[in-house]
Amino acid sequence: MRSTCSFLLALALVVFPASRAWGKPEPGWISLKKGRPRAKGIGGVVVLTNLSAGQGRKAVLTFAKQRTARILRFKKRDVASTARELARIGPEYVVVAVTPTTVDINFHFEMLELCRNLDGDPMPDFLFGYLCARDKDDMQALVDRVLKTTRKHAQPVPDVVALSGTGEHLAKYDFILHFGHGQPWRVDKGLTGEQIGKLQLPRNPVVFSGACFNGVLSRSYHPCAYQLIYLKPRLIAPEKLMTLNWVHAGVSGYLAALEGDRGEMAMAEWDYFRERACSLGEVIGYQYRLAFTSLPTDFKGFPRYVPGKRKLMSFYNVMLRGMVSRILLSDPAYRPLSAPLDEPATVVATRYDPTSKTLEVKLEVKRWSQGQMLNYLPKPPSDRFDRRLYVRAAVPAAAVGRLGEPLIRVMHENKAVEITRHHLRHEVWGGSRYLNLQIEAPPGRIGKPGVTVTWTFPVKR
Repeated sequence: MRSTCSFLLALALVVFPASRAWGKPEPGWISLKKGRPRAKGIGGVVVLTNLSAGQGRKAVLTFAKQRTARILRFKKRDVASTARELARIGPEYVVVAVTPTTVDINFHFEMLELCRNLDGDPMPDFLFGYLCARDKDDMQALVDRVLKTTRKHAQPVPDVVALSGTGEHLAKYDFILHFGHGQPWRVDKGLTGEQIGKLQLPRNPVVFSGACFNGVLSRSYHPCAYQLIYLKPRLIAPEKLMTLNWVHAGVSGYLAALEGDRGEMAMAEWDYFRERACSLGEVIGYQYRLAFTSLPTDFKGFPRYVPGKRKLMSFYNVMLRGMVSRILLSDPAYRPLSAPLDEPATVVATRYDPTSKTLEVKLEVKRWSQGQMLNYLPKPPSDRFDRRLYVRAAVPAAAVGRLGEPLIRVMHENKAVEITRHHLRHEVWGGSRYLNLQIEAPPGRIGKPGVTVTWTFPVKR
């Protein structure tokens, strides 16, 4: 696990009482009809593509037919041109089938903003992943793998796999989590992309990479990782890249970062996946929801990488770039795991009281989960990782009306626990209303079994 910066500012955290009511409701409250995806779009798939004949378009047509997916075409890298039609359809899943040279961090930022801006709330409006390969044969093979309907029981399931030696040991796994310092073409002191490409992975694993830059598909900005300005990107040959060689070797899914990130980000995805056996789109969507929950309410968009432009180098911005640069290379609707591998780290109950007209969301910690509770987006400008408890809670249909200021109470063994920060973001998804809630505190306070967090909202007509 690693960080791309070691010279950032620190600030002591201000601690607020855990029971205090926190500010006014956040913006982003929209009507159910205006939310995306639409209710009728749940389970629906749209393919966005710029592929031409000979670039894997035949494989995309096969995929779209099998998934009953609409295809929206765009030219070159102008994916934003699909926004109006994508909003009209309102699908749950979006597959971005493109040439590898289409995707760099700036294109991915376009996708993130498209994903966030189809409706008026600040949270994702669909789940998305990329289908990319170095040639049409690899693209067809990848599509064939993700269209398999069988789910795996995942044996054996290691905690961490080392990308070392010849790599032949990787053939026995259904799922792989690895860490290490990384470059677009290798894991330092480990396997290179070219070595990965020579492997045969008959179990078609899903790989969770915790190594920096291992998600690069063409242009890489790794030369300016430690610089204060952006430098010109470097184009990496397809036969050297970790991403495209994993696809060639036979993976069915791959999650990694286009930028310098932290291993804890891959761990968050891994822990979430193990606990829920959900679609891969939900896994990467969890990462994006955590990021979007932390963004300021007046957020205008992700700063583009322009050579010569100054970089934002606060600890928060470095971590945010790494976090949102994580991508899924697979069908986002693909569910490769047959059943959860872990018991839930937290349980959540939501209750609406029509007499008092209050909505209560209560979270209880059952066990420590490093991936889900270690907060790598600290309160600016702190350089310290604290802890987080996050929940996405469905609002009961009976709770009709806007929500007022929440009263937040954090308890452990009948004692109040102080927290440092709270986030609330409204979301409409599939015709239902959700609350994205998060509290933060220094280590040792909120990750213990038995900790409870209760949010109590007045429901206003």
